[in-house]
Amino acid sequence: MVPPDLERATERLYAAFAHHRMPPDMTACDHCVDPAAVDLFRRTRLRALTPDQLGAYLSNHGTWGDGTELPHLAPRLLEAYAGGEMADWWWPEFVAERIRARWRDRSPAERSAVEDFFRAWWRWTLTSWPSTNPAWDLLTAVATLGLDLGSYLADFTELTGEVPARHLAEVVDSWSWGGPTSLAEDADRVVRRWLADGTPARLLWEAAVAAAASPVADELTSAAEHADLLRDAMAEGAV
Repeated sequence: MVPPDLERATERLYAAFAHHRMPPDMTACDHCVDPAAVDLFRRTRLRALTPDQLGAYLSNHGTWGDGTELPHLAPRLLEAYAGGEMADWWWPEFVAERIRARWRDRSPAERSAVEDFFRAWWRWTLTSWPSTNPAWDLLTAVATLGLDLGSYLADFTELTGEVPARHLAEVVDSWSWGGPTSLAEDADRVVRRWLADGTPARLLWEAAVAAAASPVADELTSAAEHADLLRDAMAEGAV
């Protein structure tokens, strides 16, 4: 069930973008997209657009739409991703990249609504297991939008318990396997500083000790050891 703060953020998102209408004549390549599907998409109420319709639209970037339709679609796209409806389609980063392309064209109210939505989505992710999206996938979307990654990482310190710790373990593991190549240089520096100062390792060790009688104790201990290795490697300049 979606928490109240994310519901409020969702409604704020729809309200902020409500003045954007679907273009009356969506551009699309007839060879790539069925014209009937494009017409149905255009005529469907925003909140009634299905994951398959949204996924087909996203999958035809460059051949379906010219970007003028995105402000109208943004609330529904973000709602669908946060709610887990798009699990069979693209990652959240893909939508964030589309929004970022015209970020400067958005009004302060629209940018604020998007940022508020991502914060609520992130907090819900860290307090749910399993979550609708892996924490790392959401962090890469945050980084793609150019939002303050450090404030998101700081939430791991504020949210204690087994569930946030398991997400922290996943973030540390995901970064070590591919993070440096999936983040922009400035965002990667933020993560490196965070890992190097030992905060993730400390939080994981604390969670592992607290979960000593839990089935996830070994998982958290392994993650804490991994975070220790990353911290030490950065101190030596090996990463």
